[in-house]
Parts: sequence; C-alpha cells; structure tokens
Amino acid sequence: MKNQYRKMNRLGALAVTFAVGLSMISGCSRELIVHEEISPVHMITDQSFENLDSVVLDSSGRIYVSDIYSVKVFSSQGKPIAQIGKQGTAEGEFFNEVIGLAINSQNELYVVDQDQNRVQVFDLEGNFLRCFGKKGTADGQFLEPQGITIDSLDLVYVSDKLRNNVQVFSRGGEYLYQIGKSGAPGADFNEPESMAINRDRLYVADEENRRVQIFGLRGKHLGHLPHSGVFELDPKLEASMDDVPYHTDVENKFHRFLEGDIEGVAFDGLGLLYILNEDEGEIIVFGKEKMIGIFTSSQPILSGDGLAFDINFQYLYVVDQGNSRIQVFDVKTIHELLKL
Repeated sequence: MKNQYRKMNRLGALAVTFAVGLSMISGCSRELIVHEEISPVHMITDQSFENLDSVVLDSSGRIYVSDIYSVKVFSSQGKPIAQIGKQGTAEGEFFNEVIGLAINSQNELYVVDQDQNRVQVFDLEGNFLRCFGKKGTADGQFLEPQGITIDSLDLVYVSDKLRNNVQVFSRGGEYLYQIGKSGAPGADFNEPESMAINRDRLYVADEENRRVQIFGLRGKHLGHLPHSGVFELDPKLEASMDDVPYHTDVENKFHRFLEGDIEGVAFDGLGLLYILNEDEGEIIVFGKEKMIGIFTSSQPILSGDGLAFDINFQYLYVVDQGNSRIQVFDVKTIHELLKL
C-alpha cells in the first residue's frame, strides 16, 4: 500500500494554509487549535458510482464502497475488481440505499440494506451467507438502519435513525441488547448514524443532537465528547449560536461543527478520533476526547460521508459523495501538519 502512493506524495506539493487560532476552553483559558488544508495523495473514481455512502478495507488492502444498489470492490491500488449484489429484493440483492459496511475477524462483510430493513452478510468474494432483521419495532427489528460497527468479539452494532437506538447482535444475527433510546435522559439519540469503537468504548455520531455520544460496549452511558469554547454555553446566554462572539476563525469552525451534519467517525492507530462534518467538508480530530485539529482537502469534499483507515493506519479514506469519488490522505502527513 505504501509504495503505491509514494510517487504522487513526493511530486504533489501539499497545499497548506496554516492558520493557528486561539479557542476558548473551560472558562477563560485558551488553547491553540491547528487548521490545515491538505492535498489527497490519491483519488478513487469510477464511472459507475451513483450515490456513495460508506467505505471499509479488508486485511489485504481491498477497498469496499457502498453505492446505492451494490458494494463496489477495488484493489489496494484503486482498480475496480468486483461488485457485490445488485438491485432486487432477494437474498444477496439490494432494493435501494446500501449504507453502512463493516468486516469482522472472520473476513465476513456486513452490509446495511436500509430500505429492506436488514443486514446482509457476505464473504469477501461476494457470496451471500445470511441476513438478519426486518421492518418493525420489536427487538432485532429496524425502521431505518444506518451505521454498523463490529467489536473484537465480533458483536455487531447497528444504529437506527428512526428508532433512535443502537441494537447489538451476535455474529450470526441474534439480537442481544439495545443501547440508548429516544428521550432517555442524557443518553437520548436523535438520528444516530456512524459509529466507531476504541478501547472498549462505543462512539456514536448523534446527528441531530450535534454531538458524539460515548458508551461502554455493554450499554453504559459514559457521556459525550466534551466541547470547548462555544460548545459549552453558559445557560444564561441566549440559545441561538448567532449570539456567540467569534474571536478567531477557528471558533467559527466550532460553530460550524456544532451546526453541521456529523457523518463518518473513525479512529487512527494513535487512538485519535476523526469526525467528518458533511456540511463543511471538514475533518475534525479529537485526542483524549478534546478537539486538537481540523483539516480540509485541497480538493473540496462535497457532502462527505464515510471514513475508514487501512489496516496499517497509513491512509485515511474519505467518501466524497457529492463528487462521486474517494479521497485518500496520508496519515503521517496529517499527523505532521496538525502537530499530533
């Protein structure tokens, strides 16, 4: 994987706009937040792309992209090599809106088949294995499944935007328990989407609540990402974000993150959390549950969606849905420019 982008990375000058701002945190104290513009080292494009959503990589570096009626498979060099599924309602087929993707330790690909309210499972060659879920509000049923992630025990976590919960299943699809729900004090969801797991903690993009919630893997609510500056308004202040003064451009970014559509979430090899703001095409990086950097692409991301790292955490893959492509960034470059 590393050699394939070395030439591009060496020849392609990084477009860097260095802007360091002071951001308010915890009262009057201040901290430097780095904001960079970084050039992708590679783009994955295909004329067949229609409505990309998620991306995931297997241990050999193959790239799987969900795209409306199917999952497109690419080599580690970005060459198209296969398609999994087609439009239809039978097992192994997708009626519409293929969404979340995840791969377990047994090299099984889990695909959220949103419009048919089920999760379909394939081997990495595209052979259908099994499926679980159907429309409904009982345990193990879905109304609009969205995100999916898998833990080290191969338990499967599926978020549901309409049921406002995360349901947990065994590898085979047996319902086990539920995490969060609509209206639960402190742990309520409003359209949960993408999820990521790190150190036995589940991080859930709680889209309409404009936050990332944190749970133990067995469902204990641990809080949400602490936000600095304008995220933690004094209750006496006006509720409208328009009333909050901006001292730097970075604080304006904080406003946009809060107001923006939180989409993909993923952890890198250092345990840093990357969060994609779909509305602004920005990726915000948290370390130790505190915002530490923001970057945009020199090739603007339009309606960004899923995020994923390769197994060696050398590259970050970003679904650039509005431009029908996957942007690939060198992780070492991100760390260096954001001073991580």
